[in-house]
Amino acid sequence: MHLLTEAHNNDHVGLSEHQPVTSIGWKAGISAELKQINEYTRLGKTSHYGPLRIQRPFWPEGKDLAHLYILHPPGGLVAGDELVQQFSVCKGAKGLVTTPAAGKVYFNGNGQLQKQITEISVSENGSMEWLPQETILFNGAIAELNTQIELSGNGLYAGWDIVCLGRTASGEQFIQGQLTQNLRITRDQKPIYLERLHFDAASSFTNSLLGLHGHTVFGTLLMTRDKSPDLSTLHSLLEEKEWHHVTAITWRAGVFIARYLGDSSEQARNIFTWLWEQERERFNGRSGCRPRIWNT
Repeated sequence: MHLLTEAHNNDHVGLSEHQPVTSIGWKAGISAELKQINEYTRLGKTSHYGPLRIQRPFWPEGKDLAHLYILHPPGGLVAGDELVQQFSVCKGAKGLVTTPAAGKVYFNGNGQLQKQITEISVSENGSMEWLPQETILFNGAIAELNTQIELSGNGLYAGWDIVCLGRTASGEQFIQGQLTQNLRITRDQKPIYLERLHFDAASSFTNSLLGLHGHTVFGTLLMTRDKSPDLSTLHSLLEEKEWHHVTAITWRAGVFIARYLGDSSEQARNIFTWLWEQERERFNGRSGCRPRIWNT
């Protein structure tokens, strides 16, 4: 793998407001710009600090859409850690970003927040597909996951997040800890999707019919669309696959929304990947192309 391992002061792309000023926790950040140059989507300015890197882009779908992998060698967040991920997609550029493994938020022994910030901006005629692996909250984690997407003009965004509470395969439940999630999508500075989730593991939310209803895995897939997809056909196909019991789909204000609520991160990934492949041609004119790293 070829990694971007050098940070250039002259190539700084907006990390200063997140740059750590204390030694509490392990701070890491990366900022990358995607630019269209001679019909190629290439990396422009980049900067990073701490143990967070990005693999150099490659083009399995053609030169105009770059695939990138985010690499975080520690593999997870302990108390006081903060990860900052920033991507700027310039006019006409197209990118797909994923991760090679699940993110982990470990047991928190001192109450300091474990935080991840993702900021993506997409300019006119650009697109970003943000397809990370799931995030696993270990029992006792205190996590805050913030995602902000800024679209300009007809810029496009597709992305998902999947959260696993505890490690059920190992018999560990999420009975202690907290999660806060913030998700915001704007177009030309006007909000088109806003969501905030906050709950304590010991609250009634985890078992309530209006909450998680005892389930341990939940996720959201979002794709910007000018027109509603064929929800009826998609729902019929979900029924054929017997996925309709754990999946809900809708379209509102230019955003296709799919929800998963169940007990299997693998199932959530399979459903979201299938929906992404079904709708991708109408999203950006391409058929599905799964990142190769998912096969390792």
